[in-house]
Amino acid sequence: MSSVVTIAAVALALSASAAAAQGTTPTDAQIAAIVVTANQLDVDAAELAQSKAGDPKVKAFAQRMIVDHTGVNEAAARLARKLGLTPEPNATSTTLRRSGEQALQRLRALDGDAFDRAYIDHEVTYHQSVLKVLDETLIPSARHPELKGLLVQVRPAFADHLEHARQTRASLEKSRVVTISAMTYAPAVLRVTRGEAVTWRNEDPVPHTVTADDRAFDSGSIPAGDSWTFTAAKPGTFQYACTLHPTMKATLIVE
Repeated sequence: MSSVVTIAAVALALSASAAAAQGTTPTDAQIAAIVVTANQLDVDAAELAQSKAGDPKVKAFAQRMIVDHTGVNEAAARLARKLGLTPEPNATSTTLRRSGEQALQRLRALDGDAFDRAYIDHEVTYHQSVLKVLDETLIPSARHPELKGLLVQVRPAFADHLEHARQTRASLEKSRVVTISAMTYAPAVLRVTRGEAVTWRNEDPVPHTVTADDRAFDSGSIPAGDSWTFTAAKPGTFQYACTLHPTMKATLIVE
């Protein structure tokens, strides 16, 4: 299994969800702090990628993140000055910063292909979390029309970043991929040749397993954001499921 660095993304989503569950909504000053922190963390990760990434496509993606996220922070700073708004650190921004620093530490320990894959995996999960928090917390909670407008304005760029990250990850992938998302395996039926590697990527917020009915393969628990790779050595048709969520079923055909 290859570890995927998603600490900051999970922290962002969980912190915002916890605030919502408690019935609290961030103030405009707190939203400003969250936005600045989230963008700066992605700039920091991208700058690290510029120095460590080996694949030109990963470097190009990282450069785009530096330019775009720096631009968002500059726009946010200009708006804050105009509105007389001082970003206010809060539980979400503090947790996000701490977790982002932990994520960077883990990335710094990787090199070569392992770094490229971990960085891009992180960017996929991170932008998924940012979009979720924008839609469910930040945009609905913003009180000043101009702040809400800025958040709405930058959302399409974050969605485009997510698609760019997914495309970059696909270009790095040398094995066949099954995505675990929304409590399903996609594709539900995958046909491969004996000797090919198959990677299952868990994009759900909960753990899953990939367990053949005849126990020909068993991933064990795949944490949220992680992946598991299996080399299909034996021909046959293998029905498999998630032992934690038995209604999740799919088929691997090895020829």
